[in-house]
Amino acid sequence: MKDINNSDVEKMLLTGKSIDELIQMKIQQDYKALQEKAKNVPKIRKIENISDVSKNLLFSKSSVFKVFNKINGTESLVNGVQAEAMLGMQETVRDALLAGKINAFISGDSYVEFMYAKTTV
Repeated sequence: MKDINNSDVEKMLLTGKSIDELIQMKIQQDYKALQEKAKNVPKIRKIENISDVSKNLLFSKSSVFKVFNKINGTESLVNGVQAEAMLGMQETVRDALLAGKINAFISGDSYVEFMYAKTTV
C-alpha cells in the first residue's frame, strides 16, 4: 500500500464527501495500482541444461531436482538447497555438478537428477 502525503489527505477531506465515500475512493485507487502492478509481471525463463545454469542458481530454491528412491520406487521433487544437502561430503560430485559435467548423482538409496532452474529475464 502506498503512503499518502498530507496534501492528498487534505484534498480528500476538503471535497465534502463522507468517510464512506473517501474509503471507497481509496480502495479504488489501491485496486488500480494493483492492476498496474499485475500487468508488469516479470518473464521467467526455464533452463533445462545444467551447463547453462549459473553456479549461484544451481543450489538455490529456484532449481528443481528429481529424486528417485531405489528401495520404494517413488519419485519426488526437491529444490536445489535440499539437493545440495543430499550431496553431503561428496565434494567431487558437487564440483562436477557446478561445472555442468554431470546432471545426476547417487546419495544413499536415492538417485538425484537435475530437472530445471527458473530465472527472471
